[in-house]
Amino acid sequence: MDSLRHELARFIQSPAARHDPPGLYRRLLTEAPVLDLGRVHVVSGYDEIVTVLMHPGTRVDPASIGLARPGASALAAVVDRMLPLRDGADHTRLKRLATAAFGARRLEQLRPQIEQTAGRLLAPLLAAGSFDLVADLAIPLPVAVSCAILDVPEADRHRVTGWADLVSRSLLDPFTGQERTEALDAEFAGFRAYVEDLCARRTARPGDDLVSRLAAARAEGRIDSEDLLAFVVMLFANGLETLTSGLTLATWQLLRTPGVAERLRTDPGSAEAVFDECQRLGSPVRASARAVTQDVAVGGTVIPAGGVVLLLYAAANRDPRRFPDPDRFDPDRAERRHLAFGHGPHHCLGAPLSLIAGAAVLRGLAEADAAGGLGTTVTEQSARWNEHFVFGGLRTLPVHSRTPVGAGVGPS
Repeated sequence: MDSLRHELARFIQSPAARHDPPGLYRRLLTEAPVLDLGRVHVVSGYDEIVTVLMHPGTRVDPASIGLARPGASALAAVVDRMLPLRDGADHTRLKRLATAAFGARRLEQLRPQIEQTAGRLLAPLLAAGSFDLVADLAIPLPVAVSCAILDVPEADRHRVTGWADLVSRSLLDPFTGQERTEALDAEFAGFRAYVEDLCARRTARPGDDLVSRLAAARAEGRIDSEDLLAFVVMLFANGLETLTSGLTLATWQLLRTPGVAERLRTDPGSAEAVFDECQRLGSPVRASARAVTQDVAVGGTVIPAGGVVLLLYAAANRDPRRFPDPDRFDPDRAERRHLAFGHGPHHCLGAPLSLIAGAAVLRGLAEADAAGGLGTTVTEQSARWNEHFVFGGLRTLPVHSRTPVGAGVGPS
């Protein structure tokens, strides 16, 4: 067991140790689906993670067991009020407010816009013949999706992209000195002012977008200004990291798995299932944590109150007790309920939007592969993976085609 603990410590601490993790996942799932590391327990089994996520004695807020949240900037204070970091009735109240904006009717309204945006971003890249999937597509597209949800005017999107990057950088590195904190606060003040201006415009002329709904809820006293701002920050923070990672992982799978592009061309309706299976295998959100406020019995182990649980979604998504032959890419597998988008009360509201956007990109790339033969110079050995422990995906993914593809590829 000591060797397993040592291997897990390397996996958590060293980006290089995360490049080929299935071996570690198999060991954890076989030897210790719940591994005791002292105050921290690492839970890697699918059923065990679901038990923790659904248990009333676990919280997302570390303050519930006396732990401080990182970061001292004004942005960090707003991040603390984001929906994924709220618990209990407070979380339920706020999630109910957002649900209508992510409901089936609204998603179908947004689908053409998201698919057209993906096509518009992808077409010139394919026409050029070479591009970096991360910088040129996987970062701009999530921002565009968030802008669609908020109905941000096209002319404002360049500024909003900069603020989205600010939010993302702050989340990934909350430990900053005083000088950097002051610089973050100055940048964030501009974002706050923009959101307030957008709310004023939507109050005067309401629409069916999330900002209009939030502005109306604030006017009725159901939320305050910080809750409103936290909703907007959440859209950019979650979208930019999770969908960016998801897009790179799906494209990586497409480029290295024979037959996937052909399948997408012959059966474009399967694109969402293909993208979803890529999320299971790649797990764009590798892990999350919960604070334990009362004893939790899971997998034959009692995790005591006052401890922390590290939930290793990436391992659970390869649990053979849930997914037969779990390391095999199989979009047609009978069991598709994985944990890449979470589970239970904190299941990601934006999961359906990610599937729409990801499927649109995969269809466009598959068509381009038929016309120009897509490839990459990156190998398993040379791939530069995201160095942040929580998020998977590649930092860069150069894509090229033997013959540049015409600008008509994808929806327009």
